[in-house]
Amino acid sequence: MQLGSLFSTVVAGTDATDTAFIHNSTGQKIQVLAVSVVPKTSVSTHASNYITTSIKNGSDTITSHTTNSTGGSALTAGTVKNLSLTGTGKVLEIDAGGVISVDVAKNGTGPAYSHYISVKYQEIRSV
Repeated sequence: MQLGSLFSTVVAGTDATDTAFIHNSTGQKIQVLAVSVVPKTSVSTHASNYITTSIKNGSDTITSHTTNSTGGSALTAGTVKNLSLTGTGKVLEIDAGGVISVDVAKNGTGPAYSHYISVKYQEIRSV
């Protein structure tokens, strides 16, 4: 099976939300193996002014990250943050030509942020 990585464009904002898409341009159905946030800007945790980044296949969540001080963690510029996959089974399968969405939502005034998402995958071959 072929292994590889796909990357989002940079999602960024100040007091705003943003969405980016990762296109499966491999020509094959893929299975998501790992997802990482690669921050260009450090974002500290906060109880009321934070961001939540959700990585989704359609409406199903593959994984997410929050900088909420309750249950979240900070992002440090230049330091890769590996995320735990919460989606299972078919949620982790992306059709050839399909897209993964990267949605950043703010709470409160929201902090300034700038990061991209790395998705490691393996191709799923039909038999």
